Amino acid sequence: MRSFIKLLLPLLIIGLLAACTARTGSNSSGAEPQASSQTQEPDYYLDFDDIMIPKEISYVNDGSYKLDNAKFRASIMKFKGRVEIPELVQYFLNNMTKDNWTLVSNNKASSVQFLTFEKYNKSCVIEIDDTFASATTTIFAVEVKDADAKRK
Repeated sequence: MRSFIKLLLPLLIIGLLAACTARTGSNSSGAEPQASSQTQEPDYYLDFDDIMIPKEISYVNDGSYKLDNAKFRASIMKFKGRVEIPELVQYFLNNMTKDNWTLVSNNKASSVQFLTFEKYNKSCVIEIDDTFASATTTIFAVEVKDADAKRK
C-alpha cells in the first residue's frame, strides 16, 4: 500500500503542475480573452436627463405615465428587475447626488423603501418595493417650468 501511495503522489503532483502550466501558458501566448468581446449596456437616462436608471432593471410600460405641458413636466416610470435592494438603494443615492440632487429623506417601511430628492425646480420620489423574486422600482418625477422665461 505504501509503495502505491509513493507512486501515486508524484504522479498527482506532476499532473497538477502540468495543468497549471497549460492554463498559464495559453494566456501568455498573446491571444486576448474572448470575454471582453461582449460589451455590457451602460446605465441610461429615460424621461429626465438627470435621473440615471441602472441597466439591471427594465422599464415597464404598464403603469408608467408621462405628462408635459407649458407649466410642468411629470413622469411616473416603473421598472422591474432582479437586484439586491441595498445595492439598488445605494446606486440611486450615489447617482442622484452626482446629478446634483439633494436627498431630502430616506425612509423604509417593511419591504418598501422611499428616497426623496429635490433640485431647484424639480422633485423626485423613488419607491423601491422588494417583491417576491424581483424588485419593483417606481420613480415619480416632476419639473416645474419657468413660465416667466417663456414670456420674454
